[in-house]
Amino acid sequence: MSKKTWIAVATAVAALGGSAFAAGHEHGHGHGQNPWTMDATQADKHIEKMVEHILPDGTAAQKTRLNEIAKACFNDVKPIHQQLEEGHDAMAKLLSQPAIDRVALENARAGHVKNMDLMSRRVLAAAMDAAEVLSPEQRAKFNGALHMMATSHMGRH
Repeated sequence: MSKKTWIAVATAVAALGGSAFAAGHEHGHGHGQNPWTMDATQADKHIEKMVEHILPDGTAAQKTRLNEIAKACFNDVKPIHQQLEEGHDAMAKLLSQPAIDRVALENARAGHVKNMDLMSRRVLAAAMDAAEVLSPEQRAKFNGALHMMATSHMGRH
């Protein structure tokens, strides 16, 4: 898989499963509510809408499998995202103290990197699973639609 295809597939799964997709919504723009604050039913419905929108010509079996992959990824990534937010808050608090605690900041940074790696590994696993569900032609269309969506979300920050 080429680097460009891998990035597009990773973006696709992240968009469906929550990480990049949610980054486009964290400040209330995009398709509505912040996915990280959605309950399980709301998140599932939103993922189903995204799959339908991005892969309208997919078979029922493909859509079912992509929904399963995306929902599992979102559920796995959501607590990691929470830990990343907590890490940001902790670092900001440490940096605002009268005395800078370099050891505590380094520990917070190392924890943040560990969580980012966990998220990256999970999203890549989901991307590989999703890529196997689609034909090469579908991947091209799916990747193009998701690339446009991800680009539009990234441009809003």
